[in-house]
Amino acid sequence: MKRSYWICQAAGWGAYTLALFGITTAYTGWHIAIVFSYALFFLYSVALTHLLRREMRRRDWLALPAARGLPRMFFAALAVALIQTALVVILALVLTGSQSGFGEVRQAAATAYGIVVATCAWTAAYIAVAWNRQYREARFREMQLQITVGQSELRALRAQVNPHFLFNCLNTIRGMISENPARAQEMVTSLASLFRHAIDFRGSQMIALKDEMEAVSEYLALESARFEERLQVQIAISEEAAQRNVPAMVVQTLVENAVRHGIAELPNGGLLTIRAGTKDKALILEVENTGKLKDFNPNGVHTGLANARERLRLLCGEKASLELSDAGKGLVAATVVIPA
Repeated sequence: MKRSYWICQAAGWGAYTLALFGITTAYTGWHIAIVFSYALFFLYSVALTHLLRREMRRRDWLALPAARGLPRMFFAALAVALIQTALVVILALVLTGSQSGFGEVRQAAATAYGIVVATCAWTAAYIAVAWNRQYREARFREMQLQITVGQSELRALRAQVNPHFLFNCLNTIRGMISENPARAQEMVTSLASLFRHAIDFRGSQMIALKDEMEAVSEYLALESARFEERLQVQIAISEEAAQRNVPAMVVQTLVENAVRHGIAELPNGGLLTIRAGTKDKALILEVENTGKLKDFNPNGVHTGLANARERLRLLCGEKASLELSDAGKGLVAATVVIPA
């Protein structure tokens, strides 16, 4: 916990407690029981508002639109203030009896009003500080993304059309020109489409999954011509998932890693499966391929995944994830989760 938070808690509630103590002793006189009751007020006020802060963070109310988040936070603050008031009155009556000044309903109501105002003011101050911090963090992430976007685009384009891939495609096309001109023409068309997608989405940070899959399909068409029956492809993407946005080139990176470092290493090739759906409003994207996790090239795969994870973090927040795992039965899966 940040030191400044506790300093502000102690200073704010300490000042308010001293003010209440001064007002109370002005009417009732000084008594050790009053000192003790206000010391307790200071402690449980700090504790209760800290619990309020923890619940606000746990329930993610600060991330909600103001119209939804503010009522929740201020109703919670009102509940905390009423608990504080109840404790003030009960402890004062127990400790000081008739000297408490709470014999009249009017006095209790005035105390409740003051505590409600103080607790709501605390809540408003905390919301203002938290929102200001979120705004500054968002601005920082935006600047960080702007600084790294050029490098990210270069890495993504290199991953999509790297020299080895381009060399292999051109060799395959050259061999097919005399044997199967029609197939060679299809490969040239797919290669041109792949370059077109790279150019069209070069400046995009987030694109629809269906648009990303168009480029992936062109890439797989080229690789299928090269690997022939060694590369089998299955794609299952729900309509809802197809409309969701993903970081540009993230699927392309995962698919290329699966082909280059998984299926291409197997004499008999294997199956590449791309799945996408939604669960609890989150997008779940999975690229699964035949192979073993230990057979992957650490330098190539880990670099590609590191780049993809960095783009996910910057574009989709800390809750987004990308995990590579052994799916069993001779399969390796790369799973991306993007929260709503």
